[in-house]
Amino acid sequence: MRIAIVLALSILMACGAWAQAPEAQQGMFYVIGMGTTPDLLTLRGAAALEKCDMVLLENESDAEFWADLIEGKEVVLAYHAARYFYGIDPADLDTEEQRNMAEQAAQVRQSIVDRVAQAVAEGRTVGALQWGDAMMYGATWYLEMLPEDFPSEVIPGVGAMQAAAAAVKRNPVFGYDTNSVVVTQADFPGRTDLNEQLMETGTSLVVFTMHFDYPGFFEQLARHYPLDTPVAVVEWAGIPGMENVIRSTVGEFVSEVDYENLAPDAHLLLVGKFLECGQGRIDGLAAGQAYVERMHGGMGDAGTE
Repeated sequence: MRIAIVLALSILMACGAWAQAPEAQQGMFYVIGMGTTPDLLTLRGAAALEKCDMVLLENESDAEFWADLIEGKEVVLAYHAARYFYGIDPADLDTEEQRNMAEQAAQVRQSIVDRVAQAVAEGRTVGALQWGDAMMYGATWYLEMLPEDFPSEVIPGVGAMQAAAAAVKRNPVFGYDTNSVVVTQADFPGRTDLNEQLMETGTSLVVFTMHFDYPGFFEQLARHYPLDTPVAVVEWAGIPGMENVIRSTVGEFVSEVDYENLAPDAHLLLVGKFLECGQGRIDGLAAGQAYVERMHGGMGDAGTE
């Protein structure tokens, strides 16, 4: 209870400074999707980053990777570990070690939010830089801890899912007789939408592979997908000279792919008919002909002499 009161007071003080700042003096807080590589940073993201005089990074190595983009800017490290136990009351945890870690992480998060609020109140522009697209497994707790009317903007980026689809040159939403795409990751304790339940649909899967059990996942896949269903792993999606596509099938992947030595935290797994059938559909799009012609027109004289 004591730490909750302290953090609440900290929020009020920091956000009070922002709220009291003259409108002309107030700065801005951007959460910027940086793409999977610097040359995939969007024009809007680059323009926002240029305005920033303070940037938040989750890893020290990010400062090296984005060195040219953040030169001369104040760097604040908001380590990935600050996400620990976010959304959980430390008092509800089972062990003292967990409670201590949760309280420490909460204090770190609050100190970072305080710095952002104070900087914006002083008229500075702050950017939280996130790999790929910030709204796909990126850190957004900054925004969630700040008031809804705090001057902020999220700038989308080219995420790993889009870059991986580009690498295989196939669109996951076209699955011949399916329309949906399940975006998932490894099962974790307490999760209710377990992967094997999601597999029952037989639809396309895009899997972020942190903490991944490949043999267990493919054992489950084999119970719900034909063994000849195509799969692909994309390492370093979107990064020139490093991007690598490995193709296999549900039945052969574990035996023919060296999955233990794939780039850690830097590869995606794609599963589904879309890898072979491409944009083909079971109805040939005939069911949507009237809509297509109303919205996009017919084929005109294309293909005729």
